[in-house]
Amino acid sequence: MTGTKAEAEARVDALLLEPLAGLARPRGVSAESHDKAVSRLRSWLSYLSDENLRGMHDLIARQAVKGVWPTEALIKHWATTLQLPPPRDCDYARSLIRSALGRQARAEGWASELYDIAKKLGPPPTKYFISGLKDEAERNRRRRRIVAENIEAGTAGADDRAWLDAWHKDMAEIDAIQSAQAEGQVQ
Repeated sequence: MTGTKAEAEARVDALLLEPLAGLARPRGVSAESHDKAVSRLRSWLSYLSDENLRGMHDLIARQAVKGVWPTEALIKHWATTLQLPPPRDCDYARSLIRSALGRQARAEGWASELYDIAKKLGPPPTKYFISGLKDEAERNRRRRRIVAENIEAGTAGADDRAWLDAWHKDMAEIDAIQSAQAEGQVQ
């Protein structure tokens, strides 16, 4: 998505919120609380592509039981299944990387795998899941070494180069998140 935040939010208004203006707020939710939730959605959903905003419109319209807005959390969940938010907009992934588990993952070499799964799935990883991430990290270490050797030899393919570039970008993002935390900044 390009443009300013205001332009992005205007897209959300035009493609999603205005067409759904006829939906009623949920019972027991004040007009003020509902307006605040819609405002948060306007901002939060601004990362979605136009196509996915139209898809969200259709989904919300079909799921609006008796013409009532679904919950904010449910709408956010649906949005992440259509299109993952950019890493810096993914609060859960950032908070996990800032946590003790994120620092442990960085120290043990499986932070990229943890970050990737946090952006995709969101739920806190279990011990079993972490074991799988560590195994994947070991496979990825071998792959990085092989890809680096192939790049040096001039035989690396475009897919391998793209994979390695994505890994380096994730690690730079992880380092930036953890550095900001160490310096007392909140991202």
